[in-house]
Amino acid sequence: MNIKIVSTVLMVLMAVGVKDVSGQGIIVDAALRRILENIRQLMRTGNPETGMPVLAPYFNEDLFINVSFGGLFDLDTRFTPIHIEGLDEFQGRLQVDLSSLRFPFEFRYNDELTMSGFYDMNGRMYGLIPIFGIGNFFIRPKGVLLTGAATIGDNGEGMLTLTDFTIQLMIDSLETNIQGMLLGGDLSDLLNEVIQDIVPSILRNFPEGMSNLLSAAIFPMANRFLATRTMEDLLNLLFPRAG
Repeated sequence: MNIKIVSTVLMVLMAVGVKDVSGQGIIVDAALRRILENIRQLMRTGNPETGMPVLAPYFNEDLFINVSFGGLFDLDTRFTPIHIEGLDEFQGRLQVDLSSLRFPFEFRYNDELTMSGFYDMNGRMYGLIPIFGIGNFFIRPKGVLLTGAATIGDNGEGMLTLTDFTIQLMIDSLETNIQGMLLGGDLSDLLNEVIQDIVPSILRNFPEGMSNLLSAAIFPMANRFLATRTMEDLLNLLFPRAG
């Protein structure tokens, strides 16, 4: 770890107000609240320079994902399109350990998040039972909790890189209206009820599947953003000066 990076962070955070707590961990009041608000704003505007799309609202005309959960089911799904509302409506908490530049985070949503669009899905449950469908969909997760940590380092050339990233998703309940599953009709209605019942418990018992999916989406996006910036650049972005 470049000691100049840590020293720069420390000086800036002390200038905007830091609250020291026991041990290595610190909670940065004013500065980290500002970081969260800048994250919220970046979600709304995107960053064309690094290819970061607008996330609030998020719209993608053609998105393909594969999701696998502990051998329970494996799904290939194409969305044409997918529309996500409410990503910027989080209640957030951010911490930092200056000795390692590790940022533990927590994002909470009540029922602000919604996903809608058109899907085409094929997969299997338990490796044997076919699951398929095509049609319009609407999903509203409730009581969403995202927790994890991001560690920022020096790439050896004076630029920033994300050296480690972990994330976990939990939800209290799920509202779904996914049309066209298993040829539609009563079978589709039944599968919607099953999804609403089992998805929250699957996320609790088999978190790796969703964690891997989220990490695969966020890690490269974050590194594209960091790779063109020094610590000074990042701090100037997070703590803009008046005028």
